[in-house]
Amino acid sequence: MSGSDWRDARVRQAEESLADAVRTADEIIAAAVDERAEKPQPQVERPDDPPERSILHDAW
Repeated sequence: MSGSDWRDARVRQAEESLADAVRTADEIIAAAVDERAEKPQPQVERPDDPPERSILHDAW
């Protein structure tokens, strides 16, 4: 096997591995979306008064 054939085979293998990883990620994301859609989302209560200014707020 010449150097270019070996390199082509490695590139094909890397492309197939990447495609498998993308398919797996897509499946994980789809499952998480389905799971999240089934659960009621908690309502976040917002305080009536805004928080006091902080050093971080002033720096922003």
